[in-house]
Amino acid sequence: MIVTGPAAVDQVLEALTDEHTADPAAVVDARHEYESRRGRVLQDEGLWESWSAAFIEWFLVERVAPGADGPVARQSWMRAREQGAMGDAAAAARAELLRGYLTSHRSLFEIRALDSGRVELADLIGGAQFAVAEPRTMHGVEVGDVAELRLIGYDKDVRFGRTFVYHPAAARAAIATHVKALVTRGDDRRAIIDHVASLRLKIDRYKHVPPSRVYELGGGRLPE
Repeated sequence: MIVTGPAAVDQVLEALTDEHTADPAAVVDARHEYESRRGRVLQDEGLWESWSAAFIEWFLVERVAPGADGPVARQSWMRAREQGAMGDAAAAARAELLRGYLTSHRSLFEIRALDSGRVELADLIGGAQFAVAEPRTMHGVEVGDVAELRLIGYDKDVRFGRTFVYHPAAARAAIATHVKALVTRGDDRRAIIDHVASLRLKIDRYKHVPPSRVYELGGGRLPE
């Protein structure tokens, strides 16, 4: 049976994780690279799970290791595409989802609307609007929230990956100011996302400072 919808996204990500994280040294090297851009989260901190989920997706479908010609998920996509061309329907479906993952869109988004089975988003970096198919209830999410998300085009729709790093809604104006300044400076999308993620990391470490103030200071000296 060919699985579709959110279950298919989860299934293919689990398979990619099992296939490409068997070398601990490679994963550790990638984690160091990731943390050098965004900051390090410790295992006992609240951000650990969402930070790690975002890292795994980045490692599988974005990171190009030294000497490689593409992300590791590209190898899996090429194999599935070849098997699909030989008549394997399940492999063809997997290749289509892997292609969607490899061309996925990670950015900073504002939640604009939460309808039944649909989430309306605005890309705070590029300005595009998206409607994401999401049949599951998004507990604790409200209109106005800002989050780093990964969107995947699959099965004639847009779906969420597993990257969900939320920022305080009160910091939206400060985030927009950072985005505008960094775009003007010529920073690429990944650099902008990583800079804002590094500010989110400080929220849990400077609990006496209002979250919006942390973002306004933008990585400058925070009060003790």
